[in-house]
Amino acid sequence: MEPRDLTLTVWFDGDCGLCTRVARWLDAQPKFVPVHCIAAQHADAHGCPIDLKSLLAQITVTASDGAVYRGTTAWITVLWALRGWRRWALRFATPRWRPFAEKLFAGIAGVAAWTKRRRAG
Repeated sequence: MEPRDLTLTVWFDGDCGLCTRVARWLDAQPKFVPVHCIAAQHADAHGCPIDLKSLLAQITVTASDGAVYRGTTAWITVLWALRGWRRWALRFATPRWRPFAEKLFAGIAGVAAWTKRRRAG
């Protein structure tokens, strides 16, 4: 597979308002690599081999070459695909910046979980 043939799919929680907003933001960004955002609740219909519980546990990105990225690595992979964010992705992937990236993305996941719980009850 040639790099130009690579596509990424971001599986996000469609019941999470923040997650849905981030997916819409991703859809609107200029990209080096095509990125498709699909609610995890529709994964079966799109042929995703990962079960819903696992997809909802943390952000998951699947690549057309078969690679699967989860958590911080998924965030970095998505940023790498975006024209305006690739340099940040490359920075976050370094040993010096990786701990910061993990805290940042864990914080975003925490806010998403909090807003989902608040909305549910």
